Amino acid sequence: MLSWDKRPVEVANLFNPAFCSILLREAVNSYQAEQAQGLPYVLAFLLLPTVLHQTTRDSLPGTKRTKMHVWLQNNPEILIGFASRAKQFAPITRETIIFSMKSNTIALDNSGYLVSTTRRFRSLSWEANSEPAICYRKSQFLGRWFAQSGETSTILTMWGVRPPSVSI
Repeated sequence: MLSWDKRPVEVANLFNPAFCSILLREAVNSYQAEQAQGLPYVLAFLLLPTVLHQTTRDSLPGTKRTKMHVWLQNNPEILIGFASRAKQFAPITRETIIFSMKSNTIALDNSGYLVSTTRRFRSLSWEANSEPAICYRKSQFLGRWFAQSGETSTILTMWGVRPPSVSI
């Protein structure tokens, strides 16, 4: 990852760890609302390349009742280039996880799952149809959807990716 002073302004703004941390926290919260455990660490690496990629984000179903494997079969274009995009997003995701943990918005439990802390965000003041608000809602959706879509290995296989190296 480039240091902040060497990143293009657009990249630094779009992949701002504070914003990405909010998205990750919402996915973790939503996952925990559906499951008795936190979000598997590796699933965090699917969140940002899905939510921050407009074409993928816009094609996500409107309800978690839609089965992930059925949706992916009906939208095979989503998987074109996804593994490469997920790999490109891995350093941003790692940076987001580190930022989130340092700011005490998420933590790793003893089993290695990402869990929410009790720290609250200030009220978010995004307009309802703004891009940040849409990304926020889609992060909530993905957390619930991941929780209902089976084993972590199955989800990774459906998306055509392998786990990244675990080093932070």
